[in-house]
Amino acid sequence: MTHSAPIVAAHSAHHSTPSLKQRAIRGSLWTLIGYGLSQGLRLGGNLVLTRLLSPEDFGLMALVQTFLIGLQMFSDFGIFPSIVQSSRGDDPKFLNTAWTIQGVRGIGLWLGSCLIAVPLAQFYQEPLLGWLLPVSGLTALISGLASTKLATANRNLALRQITLIDLGTNAIALAVMIIGAWIYRSIWMLVLGGIISNILRTIASHWLLPGERNQMDWDRSAVKEIQQFGRWIFLSTIIGFFALQSDRLMLGKLLDIRFLGIYSVALGLSSIVEQVVEQINSKVLFPSYSELIRDRPSSLYRNLRKARLILLTLSVGFATFFVFCGPGLIDLLYDDRYQEAGWILQILAIGFLGRVVSTTYGDVLMAKGQTFSTMTLTITGTMMQVISVLVGFSSAGYSGVILGLAAAEWLTYIAYAICFARLKLWQPGVDFLMVAIAGWLSAVIYYL
Repeated sequence: MTHSAPIVAAHSAHHSTPSLKQRAIRGSLWTLIGYGLSQGLRLGGNLVLTRLLSPEDFGLMALVQTFLIGLQMFSDFGIFPSIVQSSRGDDPKFLNTAWTIQGVRGIGLWLGSCLIAVPLAQFYQEPLLGWLLPVSGLTALISGLASTKLATANRNLALRQITLIDLGTNAIALAVMIIGAWIYRSIWMLVLGGIISNILRTIASHWLLPGERNQMDWDRSAVKEIQQFGRWIFLSTIIGFFALQSDRLMLGKLLDIRFLGIYSVALGLSSIVEQVVEQINSKVLFPSYSELIRDRPSSLYRNLRKARLILLTLSVGFATFFVFCGPGLIDLLYDDRYQEAGWILQILAIGFLGRVVSTTYGDVLMAKGQTFSTMTLTITGTMMQVISVLVGFSSAGYSGVILGLAAAEWLTYIAYAICFARLKLWQPGVDFLMVAIAGWLSAVIYYL
C-alpha cells in the first residue's frame, strides 16, 4: 500500500494534465476563434468608420500607429518572450522584475512619443500629428502596466481567458469609436478607442487572470537573464521596425496621405490571414517549440512540418481568393474613393504568401534562443524591402512601390532557406510548392 499510493497519484496526475498536443490544439482553436471574431469586429467597424471619416484621417492614423510601433520596437528587450521561454517563467521574483522593467519602459515610450511629435509634424507637413502622437502615446504607458499573468497564461497555452479579454476590450473600444465618429466625425475618436481598449485590457489582466499580483521588484539574476535573452531582440526589433513599417513611412513621404489611406485599407484585408499565422506562431507554436526543445528536441522537425503545412494551406486559400476576388470585394465593401485598393490587394496577396513561407520558420529560432540569427534575417528583410520599394518607385511610381513590396518577401525567403538548411530544418518540398503557386497567381493577375 505504501508503494502503490504514489504510483496511483502519478498515474492520476499524468491523465489529469493535458499533453502538449492537446494544449496546442486548444490554444490554436481559441486563437482562431478569437482572431476570427476580432477581425469580424474590425472589418465591420472599418466599413462603418470609412463612411464617417475620410481617407486622410486613416492615413494620419496609419502614420501615428507606425511611429508608436516604432517606439515600442526601438525599446523591445524581449520581456514577454523571455517569460515564455525561460525555465524561470513561473518564478514570482522573475515575473515581478520583468513587470518593473516593463512599467519603466512604458513611461519611456510615452515620453518618446511626446519628443518626436513636433519634428514629425513638421517633416510630414501635418500639424495635427503634433497632437495625435502624444495623446496616442498614452496607450504605451497604460499597456506597460499590464500584468505578466498574460505572458504566464501564454507560456502555459491557457489562451481562453486571454482571448475573451481581448474580444471584450476590442468590442467596447470599437463601439466608442463608431458612436463618437458618428457624432463628431473626428479622427480623435480613433485615438480615444485605442486608449479605452488598453485601459480595459490592463485592468482585466490584473483582476481576471489567475496568479499572484505583480509588485515592483529587482532581482539581479532575473535582469541578467532578460538582458542576455533580449540583447539581440533589441537590435532585431529596431531593424524590424523598418522592415514592417517602411512601406507606410516611404508611402507617406514619396506619395501622398490619400494613397497611404487607400493602401492601409488594402493592407488591412491582405494581412488578415498573415495575422492569424502570426497569432498562432507567437501564442501557440513558440511556447510549444520551446517545450519541445527543452524536453523532446528530436521531434522538432516533424512537428514544424505539420504546423507549416496547415498554416500554408490556409494561406494559399486566402491568397487565391484575394487574387481572383480582390477588386470585386473592394467595390462591394467600400465606396469609389477606395477603388484603387482592389489591384493593390491582389499584388499584396502574392507578397503575403512569401512572408508566410518565411515566418512559419521564424519562431523556432526564438525557441532555441538564437536571437542573433533572428536579427540577421530581420536585417536582410529590411534591406530587401527598402531596395525593392525604391527601385519600384523609380521604375513605375505607385504601382512599382506595391510590386516592390511583394517581391521583397520572396527575396527575403532565400535568406531563411539558407539559415534553416544549416540547422537541418529547411523543407524545400513544401516551400517550392508555394513558389509554384505564387508564380501561377502572378500569371493570373497579369493576364486578367
